Amino acid sequence: MPVSVHMFPGQGDFPVQVLHRAAARDAALRRALRAVYEEIHATADIGPLPSLADLLLGERPPGGRELAQGPVGLPQLAHHGAAVAWQRVLAERHGPPDALLAVSFGELAALTAAGAWTVGAGASAAYGLARVLAGAPGALALIGCGEERAGRLAARAGGGRVVVGCVNGPRECVLGGPPEQLAAVERLAAEQGLTAVRLHLPFGSHHPELGAQRQQFETLLRNGPPIRPPAVPVYSAVAGRRYAPAEDLAARAADCLVRPAHLPRILALLAAHGHTDYHEAGPGSALGRNAADCLRGTGARVSGAATDDTSTPRRGRGTTVQKGTRETPEKEPGEKGERREKGERSRTLEELLHGRHHPGYLPRLHRALARHPYRVAEAPAEREPYLYRRLRALLRALPTAAELHADADALAAALAWAAVADPRLGMTVVTQGVLGQGSLLRLAGDPGRVRPELDAVDAGALRIGYLVTEAGRASSHLGAGTVAEFQPDGREFVLRTPEEADAKFGGVPQYPGPRGAVVIARAVDAAGREGGVFAFLVELADHDGPRPGVTLSPPVEVGALPLSYHRVRFDGVRVPEAHWLRDDADLDGHGRLHDPRTPADRLRRTLAVGQDLWGVLPTALAALARQSAVLAVRHSRHRETRAALAPGTPLLAHRSQQRALLGALADAFALSCAAARARELLAAARESDTAGAESGFAPWAAVSRPLSAYKAHCADEAERIVADCQRRCGHAGLADANRLAGYHGFARAFDPAGGDSRLIRYDLGRALLDETAPGGPPPLPTDLADPGWWPAVLARHQHTLTSWLRRATTAPPSGATPFETWNPLLDRAAELGATYAARLAAEDLPRALATLPPDEATTALAHLAALRAADRLAGPLLRHRTLTPGELAGLENALERGYDRLLPHLDRVERAFAFPDDMV
Repeated sequence: MPVSVHMFPGQGDFPVQVLHRAAARDAALRRALRAVYEEIHATADIGPLPSLADLLLGERPPGGRELAQGPVGLPQLAHHGAAVAWQRVLAERHGPPDALLAVSFGELAALTAAGAWTVGAGASAAYGLARVLAGAPGALALIGCGEERAGRLAARAGGGRVVVGCVNGPRECVLGGPPEQLAAVERLAAEQGLTAVRLHLPFGSHHPELGAQRQQFETLLRNGPPIRPPAVPVYSAVAGRRYAPAEDLAARAADCLVRPAHLPRILALLAAHGHTDYHEAGPGSALGRNAADCLRGTGARVSGAATDDTSTPRRGRGTTVQKGTRETPEKEPGEKGERREKGERSRTLEELLHGRHHPGYLPRLHRALARHPYRVAEAPAEREPYLYRRLRALLRALPTAAELHADADALAAALAWAAVADPRLGMTVVTQGVLGQGSLLRLAGDPGRVRPELDAVDAGALRIGYLVTEAGRASSHLGAGTVAEFQPDGREFVLRTPEEADAKFGGVPQYPGPRGAVVIARAVDAAGREGGVFAFLVELADHDGPRPGVTLSPPVEVGALPLSYHRVRFDGVRVPEAHWLRDDADLDGHGRLHDPRTPADRLRRTLAVGQDLWGVLPTALAALARQSAVLAVRHSRHRETRAALAPGTPLLAHRSQQRALLGALADAFALSCAAARARELLAAARESDTAGAESGFAPWAAVSRPLSAYKAHCADEAERIVADCQRRCGHAGLADANRLAGYHGFARAFDPAGGDSRLIRYDLGRALLDETAPGGPPPLPTDLADPGWWPAVLARHQHTLTSWLRRATTAPPSGATPFETWNPLLDRAAELGATYAARLAAEDLPRALATLPPDEATTALAHLAALRAADRLAGPLLRHRTLTPGELAGLENALERGYDRLLPHLDRVERAFAFPDDMV
C-alpha cells in the first residue's frame, strides 16, 4: 500500500503565472486558494497588505518579478498560502498524507498543514520571517554540481564567507554568502563549465553569519501563538530527521536561517522508513525534479518529477523512479484530451521528446535495450547473432506489429530508443519493423493473408527486409526493373531480374534461419500486360541458405553502419498469390489484373509505406542528435586542457566550445519539435488516402509533401549536429565505443535511404510551383527575439524563391523539352524545397512552446535554435535580398545573448535530453 509524503518547497520556486493557470483550470484548487488567502487576511497579523485572493486569482495576476517588488511579506505570504491550499487539494484527491517533508522555509507551511499552527498563525509566522529576512545580508546562487565540488568552489573563491546552504540533489546545490564573494565563486564555476545562477531573492539564508536574525525570528515565534505538536509526522531537510513530539519547533524553524538544508539525506531517511509516494505541494517543479533525482533506484513515485509538469494535482498522476530507468509520467484515463492550451494539447517536455505512452512502455524498452552490452568490434559472423539477440529482446518488449503501427508515438519511440542503443539495431527496426511489416499491414488487402508471417516476425522467428533500390540505375523506384510475372496455373508470381543493373541492393541478415523481404517489382499479368509497381513478400533464405532462384552477392561492407548488405538477384523465384501485396487491385480467374488506380497512383500507393518512415524517423534522428550533444557536453565538461591560454580548465569553459555544444543542444531541441510534429501528421494521415496526384520528378510530394520534407530536413540536420559533436570531441568522437560514429552513419544513411533527400527537395520545389498565384511577401517582425520572426523570414524567402522559379519556368525557350527547361534549375528547385522544409521546422518551435509548461530553459533553446538557423542561412537570405544587411545587423550579438541565456540551464537540459546510462 502506498505511503505518501507531501513536500513543501522553499521560497526559490514560486511560478505565479503557473499558479494562476492551474487555478483557472481547476475549480477545487481555485476554491482552496481563495479560502486560504481570505482566512489569512481575516486572522493573520500581516499589516495592510492587499488582498492576495484578488491579486493572484484575478484576470491579470502579477508576474514573479512584479510580486517581489511589492510590499515586504507579499511574495512570502503568496507562496505560503499557495502551498497550504495546494496540500489541501492533494489530501482530498490522494487521501491524507502519511508524512510531510519541509525544505528550507517550507517548514512554516508544513507545520501549518500538520496542525501545529492555524492558517492565520502560520501566515503571521511567514510574515514575520519576511520582515526579518528584509534585513538579512547576503545573496544566494544555484550551482550545477554536487555538494563536495560546491564546497571546493566556495573554499577556493569565497574568501571563507561562502558556504553550501542547500543540497538539492546529487547535481545541484545553493551557495550563500556576501554578494561580492559569491560573484567570485560564480565566475569560477562558469570557468569550469558549471551552471551558476544568482537567485532573485533580496536576502541571504542558511548562513552562519545570520545568528542575529535567527535569534530575532525565534523570539518572534515564541511571542506569537503557541505551536502545537504536529498531528502528522514532519521531516525536516534542515534538521535532517523527523521532528519528535516534544520538539522545540520555534528553535528548529529559526535554524533555517543559519543551518544548511540537505534534501538527499532526508529523502533517504523517508525511503528507509517505507515512504513510496511523493507529491509537491505547490505549482513549482524543482523540488519534485530534485526528489526524483535523489530517489532514483528506490521505486518511489514522485508527482510531476523530471518533466517540469506543473499541472494541477490529479489523482494517480506521478512518476515512477525505477532503478536504472528514466522517469516516466503516468497518465490517468482520458488525460490526453483534458489538457489544452491555445487550442492544442499541452504536454510535458518528456512527451515532446518521446511521445505519449502507457506508463510502462518506455521502461520496457529501456530494460530490453540495456540487457545486452553494446559491441562494436565483432566480425560479421559474431555480429549477426549479437544483433539477433538484441532484436529478440526488443521484440519481446514491443506490442504486436498491428498495435505498434496503430500508435505513431509508440512506433517512433521503439525506433528512436533502438537507434540510440545501437544504430545497427535501429536500422534493423527501420527495414523490418517500419518498412517490411508496415508494407504487410498497409498493402496486403486482407491482413489475414499474411497473418502467419506477421506473427512470425513479431516472435523473432522470421527476419524480413525491404528491397526497393536497384543497384545499377538512379531513381530505380520510378521504374523498377525487377519483374513479377503471374502464372495462372499455380496462382503464383515468378520473380526475375532481367539485367545485372536490375539487381536489388539492401540489407539481408546473414544469421541462419528464415529470412525474407518485401520486394518492389513490376507486376505483369497472365496476358502479358504490365500492371504497375507492387510489393511482394518473398522468401529469400532458410536454415540451409538462399532459396532456389535467389542469388546473394558476397556481403558489401559499409563501415559507417556495419550490417549485412547484398545485391540480390531473382531467377524464377516463385511467390504465392497470397504474398502479392495487392492493396485494392485484383486478379480474375484468367489471371488478368484489374487495378482501380492509374500506374502513377499505384506507384504512390506502393511507396506510401514511406509515409510511416517519414513520420517516425525524425524522432530517431532527433534522439541521436540529443544524445550526441549530451555525450559531447559531458566529454567537454570533464576533459581538461593544457593549452597555454588557460591550463587546467575544462574544454567547456571555452566560449568556442560553448557555442558549438550549446548550439548543438538548441539545434537538437528544434529537431525534436519538428519530430513531434511529424508524429502528429502521421497519426492524422494514418488511415487517409488524401494525397493529391501531383506532377513531379518523383512520387514523394504526392505521397506526403510535409512528411517527405521533414524526412529530408531532419536527416540533414541530424547529420550536421552529430558531425559537429564528433569534431568537438576530438579523437574520442571517432571511437566506435562512444557511438558517435555510428550515430553519424545512421543519419548519413538517410540522405539517400528512405527516399533520396535531394530528389525529395527537387520534387518539393517542383510541386510548390503549382500552388496559388504569387502575392506579396508576408510581414516581418522587426524584433529578432519575436518567436514569429524566423518563420516569417523563411516564409518570405520561400515566396522569393518561388516567384523566381515560376518566372524561369513559365516561358521556356521555344521548343525546349522539360529536361532542357529544368536541367539548369534543379539546384534552385532543391533550394526552394529545402526552404519549405526549414519553414515547417521553424513554425514547429513556437507551436511546441505553446504546448509546454512555461520554462526558461525550453524558451532559451527555441530562441537560440532560431537564431543559429538564421546565421547558417544568412548568405542565401542576403543573396536573394530576402533580408537586408541592416535586418541582420543585430544577429551576432543576439546569438551571444542566446548562449548566455541558455548556459545557466545546461545541467537541466542535459538531464532531460540524456538516455539512461546503462543503455548508452
